[in-house]
Amino acid sequence: MEVYTLDSLLRRTQVVDQFDSLVWTERFQDIGDFELNVVSDAKNRSLFRPGTQLATNDSLRVMTVKIVEDHTDDEGKEMLKVVGDSLEQILEDRVVKDTLVSQFSEWYLTGTPGDIARMMFDRVCRQGALSLADKIPFLMPGTIFPEDTLPEPTTPILWSQAPDSLLTALRNVCQTYDLGFRLVRNFDMSQLYFDIYPGNDRTSRQNELKPVIFAASLDSIQNTTEYSTIAGSKNVAYVFTEVASEQQYEIVYGENVDPDISGFERRVLYINATDINGDVSADDISTQLIQKGVEALQNARALELFDGEVNQHNQYKYGVDYELGDIVELRNKDGVVTYKRVTEQIFASDASGDRSYPTLAMDLFAGADTWLSWDSKPTVWSDFDTEFWSEM
Repeated sequence: MEVYTLDSLLRRTQVVDQFDSLVWTERFQDIGDFELNVVSDAKNRSLFRPGTQLATNDSLRVMTVKIVEDHTDDEGKEMLKVVGDSLEQILEDRVVKDTLVSQFSEWYLTGTPGDIARMMFDRVCRQGALSLADKIPFLMPGTIFPEDTLPEPTTPILWSQAPDSLLTALRNVCQTYDLGFRLVRNFDMSQLYFDIYPGNDRTSRQNELKPVIFAASLDSIQNTTEYSTIAGSKNVAYVFTEVASEQQYEIVYGENVDPDISGFERRVLYINATDINGDVSADDISTQLIQKGVEALQNARALELFDGEVNQHNQYKYGVDYELGDIVELRNKDGVVTYKRVTEQIFASDASGDRSYPTLAMDLFAGADTWLSWDSKPTVWSDFDTEFWSEM
């Protein structure tokens, strides 16, 4: 794995292929980060300064050096530890707001979740609505990636956005509606592209793209860890507001939750929705209350995570066969098939060689126009009898 420093036009300058270790992490719905350890000599101390931007031959993401620590390690070697964040961190340095007028006012946006996220980014970082100095340099329209095969949610929503960092706002929209965001470099062309994207379906249930199947039995993944939890998860929301001195409420249920759910299985979330727009009809108020409940429940879902080390000699290559945000197929040691989203990709390089690690999360968003609205029951191979196979 090679690392390059970039000049002020995002072009490669110096190649860094001699280092003790490198961990480079990219994420679907958050900023990435890296840690690089190199020998502390005059060349490296000059090369790695806070603000220096880095790229790698395995990715289109850009990282920025934030911390440089010059120290002596346990073996007495003088080392530099270089730490930083991906270029998406610039979104933390931008305020999400429609205008500077009315400091504490809400910004109401209507559209699909993906379009709302794009509107916020475009208003702040392309148009420079608050200040022309907020514009991000080198931004190009469109994308350099092919169209994803997973559909974005198509139901319009009303999104109420309080003043905050743009990163927080985009993270909230994307995590609620299972979208990702990325700011990528187009090689040495001094171009940046920003995307809101849903990812691709790369399971064996489709035939448009080559399936990606991670399974220990296929030697495609090893050193696995599976984690499941319902801690903090909710499946029912009581949403209250008061408009014109009249209390209104809605009871909202999670996707595929039986409204008769009760007893120990009923986990209720209280939501105070006093911030909804009351200058609308009763039907619109009800719609807003339901949307608040749906969004809150999406952020209080049960969680399943999977970590594993990809065999470097397996047939799948990150950036070619799968990307962040893609839905891939996982077959665990019991033969159970589940569908997971690639939420993180970690590259590690040290004396033992190069390795890559995906983090796979259970994708539980099941809106009417999303991929999980299909029949997505996890399948155990033993469920299939001889009659089933004879019909295949």
